[in-house]
Amino acid sequence: MKKVILTLFLLVSANALLAQQGYNSSLWNQAPSLFNAGSVATGNEDYSFFTNFRFQYFTIEGAPMRTNTLSTEFKFSDGAYSKNNFGVGLNVINDQTGDNKLMTTAVTIPVNYTIQLDQRNKLSVGVAPGFYMQSYDPATLNWGSDWTGNGFNGNYGDPIYINSNLSRSSYGAFDVNSGIFYQHTQRNKSRFYGGLALNHMTRQKIDFSFTADKMYMQMVVNAGADITTRRRDFRLQPQMMYFRNGPSNNFVLGVNCENILSSGSEITNINKSKTVSYGVFYRMNDAVIASFSYKIQNFKIGIAFDANVSRLSSATSGVGAIEIFFKSIHMYGKKKTKLRKD
Repeated sequence: MKKVILTLFLLVSANALLAQQGYNSSLWNQAPSLFNAGSVATGNEDYSFFTNFRFQYFTIEGAPMRTNTLSTEFKFSDGAYSKNNFGVGLNVINDQTGDNKLMTTAVTIPVNYTIQLDQRNKLSVGVAPGFYMQSYDPATLNWGSDWTGNGFNGNYGDPIYINSNLSRSSYGAFDVNSGIFYQHTQRNKSRFYGGLALNHMTRQKIDFSFTADKMYMQMVVNAGADITTRRRDFRLQPQMMYFRNGPSNNFVLGVNCENILSSGSEITNINKSKTVSYGVFYRMNDAVIASFSYKIQNFKIGIAFDANVSRLSSATSGVGAIEIFFKSIHMYGKKKTKLRKD
């Protein structure tokens, strides 16, 4: 009986953990360094702050999944006359799901170096060391009947007993991620970019028990563009991202549209600008995603909604997730003064 209970517990936990390994966001394009260490501080801004909240599967009975994220990025020039720069950031992801309060916390510090290959091309290479932690509350687990045929044996179904003798309720492990990121800018200021990342390169153990399996290394491929159209106040932004975690994969594809209500700096279009963005994306065999955001000066807020189109929709009533975010982007003081003079 002990072996049966332990086996079921480990199988359920392993499936949940492997699913949690691939952090899922409908607003991944707002903070690409969460998935690719090479993309940190590769935008026009010098530093930025991003935070979001995701509430998923809340229409299903039981505890839903919630995710909180924080991402910061800073750009540092490699000398007064150099066109190359360093990027440094901090990413924190925390999510919790299920009645047993399975919690995952990932903290990484992405660091990269961007090389200006020529006037229109850049290449960035980065690495992100960090820490990966998971825990659950064994007291909340529910087990089947303790009836043995002759009487009750509390030890068989007691989650505290199982936790203290056969498994652990938390663990932490060192984690390493890496990535490369490439950008090409045309004369009309259209930008094309793409990247490749390898995450969880240490393949740390899912160490809740002595039979712990190792995590799969995650591969992430992303590509996109910010295209200038004939209408100077309208831009198209097609994007895609592909994840691979061992036997599992995830593919997201779509397009975002940006209307520029008022322009700021002609060089960066960051300062004193107002924009409205809206887009539609499709997550393969899972959901259709609609997003909307509004930017005024250095600040941007937005929301995304996932509508389930898979077989899971019968349980979720078509409601997959709601996600909201806040982001601020900034230039260093000396650059802002120079831009105003220009």
